[in-house]
Amino acid sequence: MRTTDFAYLKSVISLEQVLAAKNLLDGFRSRQDSLVGPCPLHHGDNPHAFVISRHKNLWHCFTRCARGGDLIDFVRLHDGLSYRDTALWLAALAGHAPTPIPAPHGNFVPFTRRLRLEHELPFLAEKGIKPATARRFETGRYPGPGFLNGCVAVRLHDPRGQPIGYAGRRLNPDQAQRYGKWKLPPRFPKRSILFNFHRVRGDLAQGLVIVEDPWSVMRLAQLGAPAVALLGTSLSDTQHTLLEPVPRLGLMLDGDTAGAAATQTLRARFPHTQTRAAQLPENLDPDQLDDHALREYVAAVLPLGHRKA
Repeated sequence: MRTTDFAYLKSVISLEQVLAAKNLLDGFRSRQDSLVGPCPLHHGDNPHAFVISRHKNLWHCFTRCARGGDLIDFVRLHDGLSYRDTALWLAALAGHAPTPIPAPHGNFVPFTRRLRLEHELPFLAEKGIKPATARRFETGRYPGPGFLNGCVAVRLHDPRGQPIGYAGRRLNPDQAQRYGKWKLPPRFPKRSILFNFHRVRGDLAQGLVIVEDPWSVMRLAQLGAPAVALLGTSLSDTQHTLLEPVPRLGLMLDGDTAGAAATQTLRARFPHTQTRAAQLPENLDPDQLDDHALREYVAAVLPLGHRKA
C-alpha cells in the first residue's frame, strides 16, 4: 500500500478511531448511527455541536466551524499537517507506517523558552546520572523562583521534538508524600507524550525499552539502550498509537505492585508485538540499579549491544 492512498486509508480507518487515538472521545455520545459531542477543532463546549456519521465516515461542526469533511480533513485541521504528513499519520494508525506523530492539543500553552539549569546535583549523582547526560537531557536545578522552586527540572518535548515545558521533581519528601513526586504545568497533556520519544523515533526498528520515569531513561541512555518513559504506569491510547509500530518492546517498570500490574497490562495491549518483561528486585526502580545489573536486565529484555539512544 502507498502511504498516500487516501481512498484505502478512509476505507480501513474510522473517524471514531482517529478521535480515540487522539483522546478526543470524552463527551461524545452515541445517537443512532451518529456520534455527537463538543467540537474538538474549535474546542467548544456545546455537547451537540460536532456530529460524526459512522456510516458515511464524515463529520460536521454546526456551530463556530460551520463546516465538515472526512477524516483527512479532520486530521489536517486538528494537527495543522500537510497532506503527506496526514497520510503518514493515518497509515501508522492503520499499521503501515513507522511512526505516527500526534501533537498535544487543547488549552495547554507550551513553554518553549530554555532555562539555565545547574546540572551537577547530589540528587542526580545518587541516581547515577552523569553531568553530561543531565546536560543532554536538560535536567537540573533551576535557581530562580516560581513553578520549579524546590524541584529538579526536566525539559519535556512533544512527539515531534518541540519543547513544551518542564516537569519538576519535588525534593522535599513531605511535599512529595503529600502532593506527589512530580509537578506538571497546568493542563499539561501528559497522556499525549512519551518522554524521550522524539530522540528515538528515527530508529524504532531496533525496539524500545519502556520505563516509568525520566531518570531510568537517562540511565539506559548511558548504556546505549533506547528508552521512553510513560511518566507513570498507565498507557493512553495516544501513547499506544506511538508505540504500536515498534516491533520489539522491553518492559522495565518499577519493582513494586503497581509496576507489576502495569507490566501485565502493557503485554496485553500489544498482543502482536514481541515483548519481554524484566522482574526487578522488590521496590527497586531501574535507576536504583548499578550499571552491571542494569545492563543485564537490558540484555534480557532487548539485546542491543552498545548503541546511542
